[in-house]
Amino acid sequence: MKFAIFISNRTTFPQQLVTAAISEVAQAIRESGNTPIIPEGGVADDAQALRYANFLKENPCDGILAVFPNFGDESSCLTALRDAGKPILFVAYADRLDQLGPAVRRDAFCGKISAVNLFRQCNIPCTVLEPHVVEITSETFQENLKTFSAICRVVNGMKRLRTGSIGARCTPFKTVRFDEVAFEKYGISNEAFDLSELFSIIRNMKDSDFAVREKAEFINKYSCWPANTENVQLRMAKLAVAIDQMIERYRLDLVTLRCWTELEEELKLSPCVVLSMLNDRKICANCEVDTVNAIAMYALSLAADAPGACLDWNNNYGDDPDACILFHCGPTAASLMEKDQQIVDHPMFARVLGCGNGLGCNQGRMKAGKFTWATGMTREGELIFVLDKGEFSTQKLPPEFFGCGGVAHFYNFQYKLRQLLRYGFPHHMSLSYGDNFTAMEEAFYCYLNYSILTF
Repeated sequence: MKFAIFISNRTTFPQQLVTAAISEVAQAIRESGNTPIIPEGGVADDAQALRYANFLKENPCDGILAVFPNFGDESSCLTALRDAGKPILFVAYADRLDQLGPAVRRDAFCGKISAVNLFRQCNIPCTVLEPHVVEITSETFQENLKTFSAICRVVNGMKRLRTGSIGARCTPFKTVRFDEVAFEKYGISNEAFDLSELFSIIRNMKDSDFAVREKAEFINKYSCWPANTENVQLRMAKLAVAIDQMIERYRLDLVTLRCWTELEEELKLSPCVVLSMLNDRKICANCEVDTVNAIAMYALSLAADAPGACLDWNNNYGDDPDACILFHCGPTAASLMEKDQQIVDHPMFARVLGCGNGLGCNQGRMKAGKFTWATGMTREGELIFVLDKGEFSTQKLPPEFFGCGGVAHFYNFQYKLRQLLRYGFPHHMSLSYGDNFTAMEEAFYCYLNYSILTF
């Protein structure tokens, strides 16, 4: 990731601090694993600001660090950055108690406030993180850069997002209805496909096609299959190749799939493992055509730079009020689960369609660890999300528990559940591992203009 360095300067303050800041910030960016785009010097007036604006045009970046080694100059900062179109992190150098004399005093604490105030007046999105001032060489600043990297991935990755709904929503699940016109308000386009197109692509494939054979070999190694299921694996491979082709043909960033019961009736399989493999490639894919939660998955995946997952709020966990079982049939990325995974026949479809019509659920248990979660909906033309944090424990589920599941813990969970139901959010939630709450909240609220609810 490339970060452009902008140094705001006020010439009535010590100038040696400006020169030092450029090299210090550049080194910190390199230590974070990113690439600095280094300017010639600081910006203190409009002429320098206009030159910097051209510098940005000639040197594309993923985000900008607006650095204040001294009080800085808010007017030239605005001129230089107002049309940048990228996330901006305001960074103020900390003063030291033994360096408050006129030759070394910074006053960046105050200058940052002035500059951010001007940006807010002009409705230009920008980011401030804690603490208000920071030592550039500190681990705290490295954490700030990590958070800002996640913000940039989400903001840049969500621009002109193209989602694909393969099949109509599963008929009984009105909970996942959404407003495509509302999507467009936020720069998101949804492409809707009838399942007949998917079936047509599959029918035109041959068992001997190289892409099919290659995918079948990968599927066989992806999880532990029951014996004598090669024919199902071949049909699964055709389904996977067909979805890959649709993703490429229509330039889709993510897909949602009508996963029951037509696929079980027509192809004699459950598509969970295909979605699981897509998610492991960080191509977000969920079932039951919950496109809004697929969008949440995509953002969470960008924030974590790792696969996301979509799960049901499914069961209480005994009498623990702050825990529940999160579950889905098996579309979760294998990398997010414990190693003991196996492909099983879907018992719910076996009950109504007969055994052998729903093989394909990648059954396993979620890894223990902290995660950030979201769930979303459209209402009256608005795209609305809830953001929060939770943690999967090492507590075990009974061995007879079907699908992919884990015991999740949340602070003050019963209140949060009541709020979810009060506002009418769906029965799905999306997550990615790690604490990316700050990055998600900042990206959604400040840059993407989604409506958000936090607790």
